[in-house]
Amino acid sequence: MSTQPADRSQPKQALTLPLLAGLALLSASGPLATDMYLPALPVIVDDLATSPAMVQLTLSGFMLGLGVGQLIIGPISDSLGRRGLLIAGAFLQLMASVGCAVAPDMTTLIVTRLLQGLGGGACVVLARAVVPDLAKGREAAKGFALLMTIQAIAPIVAPIAGGFLLEPIGWRGLFWVLAGIAALQLTVPLFLVRESKPVEERSPASVRGIMANYHYVLSNPVFRWYVVAFGFSFSVMFSYIAASSFVIQGHLGLSPQVYSIIFGVNAMGLMASNMLNARLVDRIAPAKILRTALSVMAVASALIVVTALSKPTAVLILPLLFIAVSQIGMVMGNAMAVGTGYVRARAGSGTALMGFSQFFLAALLSPLMGLGSNPTLTMGLGMLVSACIALCGTVMGGRVAARRGMGSGE
Repeated sequence: MSTQPADRSQPKQALTLPLLAGLALLSASGPLATDMYLPALPVIVDDLATSPAMVQLTLSGFMLGLGVGQLIIGPISDSLGRRGLLIAGAFLQLMASVGCAVAPDMTTLIVTRLLQGLGGGACVVLARAVVPDLAKGREAAKGFALLMTIQAIAPIVAPIAGGFLLEPIGWRGLFWVLAGIAALQLTVPLFLVRESKPVEERSPASVRGIMANYHYVLSNPVFRWYVVAFGFSFSVMFSYIAASSFVIQGHLGLSPQVYSIIFGVNAMGLMASNMLNARLVDRIAPAKILRTALSVMAVASALIVVTALSKPTAVLILPLLFIAVSQIGMVMGNAMAVGTGYVRARAGSGTALMGFSQFFLAALLSPLMGLGSNPTLTMGLGMLVSACIALCGTVMGGRVAARRGMGSGE
């Protein structure tokens, strides 16, 4: 373990591509542990002789752990540092994945999924906090763009892998695969990540100190607006995720196979926009890219609503969905980079609040996507309202920053 003087004299680690790839693997805990086992839910119902509602609690438990884990670990890391907590979070995720694989009953599976989420939440928030620790401004925005480009591979690969692996290895085998991935994630803080939060930059390690971390970030009015922008930007994406199967299969009458292809194409569009964003931030201010992408997203969502009110067809709806969803790649990374840039001294707490807003709003929005008899209209309205609120958050954040002489992300 490094001594305090060593921490002070040691230069900060460079934000290299291998490091970003490792951080992306850590921050992909959510989609990997969620999407890979979704095809196995009916099999778990039969194998453990339980109900679909009980099996859904394994998903709810994981999402709860993922959100709460970020809220707890983020501010603690501002006091204790990142690397040790990253190791602990990855190890907890590994042990919990093994527990899921050998769970004898539904209660055990729900509890181990909750623990898996807590470990995954720690990995997500700490991986994101390392970026503003090591970079700021355009460099941080580029780092987040590359981070999320690599991370975008997970939601493309995970459901496909789960579907193909379920039959030969069963649902328990899927959790053994997740345990293997968690073991690989554990190697990242062990061998690739150095401590990014020097001792002299840490807040007091006490309950009062941790609460002070949250007070510090929440008292920043610019940061608060970017939390709104970040959370509701993800709500656009989640409106699509929650309603897309009902829209594409039920309303548009396309097959499950075609739905999988469309889902994959949209995910690839998101990845492509992440790659484009990584190039654009060298020449265009992250805040300007963010406002433009949210404006495009809002317009595309509004056109989905208009189409849903007339005669929705695949020829009209699918291109608009692709345009709207693809903008996420130029929104999330920039919103995170600009927002945390205003609270870099407490980046762990800042990324924790942004991550929690992401999952909290998604949990509130999910049941709303099942309302109404026109799923395309419901989805479009969810996307439009979320995009407009996110755009307002970005605009207001920029105005408050400019008025107070704090910069504007330009």
